[in-house]
Amino acid sequence: MSFEYWYMFPLSIVVAILANSSGFSGGVLFQPFYNLFLNIPIQNAVATGIATETVGMTSGAIRYIYYKMVDLPVGFTMVMLTIPGVVIGNHALIVINENVLKLVLGFIVLFVATMQLVYAMKRTFGKRDKVPVEDIYPFMWIPIVGGFFSASSGTGVCELAQPVLEKGLDLKTKKSNATAILVEATADWVITILNLHAGLIMWELWIFTGSGVIIGGQIGPYLSKYLPDRLLKIVFSLSVVVIGIFYIFKGIKWLVS
Repeated sequence: MSFEYWYMFPLSIVVAILANSSGFSGGVLFQPFYNLFLNIPIQNAVATGIATETVGMTSGAIRYIYYKMVDLPVGFTMVMLTIPGVVIGNHALIVINENVLKLVLGFIVLFVATMQLVYAMKRTFGKRDKVPVEDIYPFMWIPIVGGFFSASSGTGVCELAQPVLEKGLDLKTKKSNATAILVEATADWVITILNLHAGLIMWELWIFTGSGVIIGGQIGPYLSKYLPDRLLKIVFSLSVVVIGIFYIFKGIKWLVS
């Protein structure tokens, strides 16, 4: 066993706490570090990031279910809608350049994050404790899109699911975060199984990031119970802004090169 990447263990704990407490895809925060500092090929960076996120989000989802903060009927409905998008997105990598996908997703999530930040400043939050499953019907296409981008670029499910749950379905902020994390965790398992078959995961790196996010995935939901909704939404928005800018940068860099 190599200890070359030991320093990723504490970093992973911090990332998982932020992601699981505020409801965004934590794995994507590893990708700039993988690409810019460790010079890991993008395919391996995405696959290892998603594999890391899989165990971290699963850890967080289990804790949120224990706290009874997940809207399970709506969550499982979104899972069923997300999986076809994951399968399509995995095949899209064969025919569509990943940088084009990142550029498109970058603008989408940047718009979503900006709107969420505006809502946070206005103190506009979801109000319902539970949502009838039929209320999701007008938004059925969004989990499919989220699954598509998660499989093809490494993020998308949480960043699109959380706003749908909170703004579209008026579910309370913390329950929206928890339910989006359940959807993300399930989608990530499908993606990781596909990446396992392709042999893209760097296990010598994952052993430190994966163990770190399992710990952070337990701490994040615990802290979320005591943090104000406004703070959680601001953290979500700023984190997704960083994701959007990074993806736009990668896409434009590819276009002009």
